[in-house]
Parts: sequence; C-alpha cells; structure tokens
Amino acid sequence: MKNLVLAFVAVAIALPAFAQKKFEGTITFGLEYQDLPAEMAAMEAMLPDEMTTQIKGDKTRLEQSLGMGMSQVTITDLKKGSGTLLMNMMGKKMAVEMSKDDLKEMDKKKSDKKPEFKYLDGTKEIAGYKCKKAMVVVQGAGEMEIYYTEDLPAGANKQFEGLKGFPLEYTIDSGQFKMKMTAKSVKKETLGADLFAIPDGYDKLTFEEFKAQMGGMMGG
Repeated sequence: MKNLVLAFVAVAIALPAFAQKKFEGTITFGLEYQDLPAEMAAMEAMLPDEMTTQIKGDKTRLEQSLGMGMSQVTITDLKKGSGTLLMNMMGKKMAVEMSKDDLKEMDKKKSDKKPEFKYLDGTKEIAGYKCKKAMVVVQGAGEMEIYYTEDLPAGANKQFEGLKGFPLEYTIDSGQFKMKMTAKSVKKETLGADLFAIPDGYDKLTFEEFKAQMGGMMGG
C-alpha cells in the first residue's frame, strides 16, 4: 500500500503546470494497472479505478480513494511551490505540509532531461475531445503512447513538458508498476476555495514526520 500512496503523490506533484493556464474545473480519470508486483497483483480488484483532479487558478487538488477505508488528497500551490497531502487512514486523519524543498526531494530521483515527443498519425475521441497520438520518450522509462487534445491548455504536467496539448490518456511509471490513466470526463465549473484548504479534524505533520511514519520509504 505504501507503493500506491507514493505513486499517487508523484502523479499529483507532476500536475501543477496545468494551473498556469486559464482552466477551472474537474477532470476524472479511469485507472488501469500494469506490471504490478506480486503483493499488489493479489489485491488488484481492490485497487482504485478512478482519480479526480480539480484545478482552480494556481492550485490543483487530486483526490483518490485507496480502498479499505483509506483516501488521499494532494493539494499543490504553484505560486508558493508548496503542497499539502491529506491522508485518511481508516479514521486517522493527517495533513502533511510540504515545502518547495520537500517537493524537490521527492522528485530528486527523476531525470532533469526533458522528454522527447514523436507526433504520429492517428486520432481517437476521449471524454468528448478529439485527441492526437504521440510517443513520448522518457529517460529511463523508454517509449510510452500518449493521446492529447489541442482543445485544452497544454502543459498538463512536468513529466510531459513541451507536449503540444493536454494529455487525456497516458501512462505513469512509478518505478515498481505502471498506471494507465484515461480521462472519463472533463467538466469546466467554478470550484470553491475551501477545496484547496486543510479541513478541520486533521492532525498536521511535517514532511520529516510523515516520512518516518511511512518507514523511510519517501525521499530516499
């Protein structure tokens, strides 16, 4: 389960570049898993099959049920370069505030080299948007197929920096397994500021305290 938590945190941290563009609303992705390790493959049917990302100005909110009474929300603030992780572990609620340096530490194992894109023939409709096909070459992860739309602002995440549109279908490689993410719906709507704040009832932890609780799995 730690691996799954870390994977979703990594996904959320890669999202804030999209907030620079003029979009406000909710994008819902369906999830498929590939190359699961044996301990996770045995419980694949219990793994989450949906993820919701909400975007308002410079802030993003990624919400994900982890199953078994657990849920996770990751809020990022592009202007401040910071983030907040909200964890509900079977009633135990934790809010982990992460500074710009903390986020860099979590991302330090990734290559600084930008991905390369090969734009290909082929289109398909995803969540009501016409999408074009491309291959992205990421150092250490090989080639991955991606479908993107030019009808939404480009710059969906740092992993695909430079892509000519907003990806509505792509794969995230956590290093231990892969998640294929396909948009199910894109809804433009006004979102309340309270969605991007820490709710009442959460115990605040530092990033170091959270790493200790996660058994040193994060940040090296």
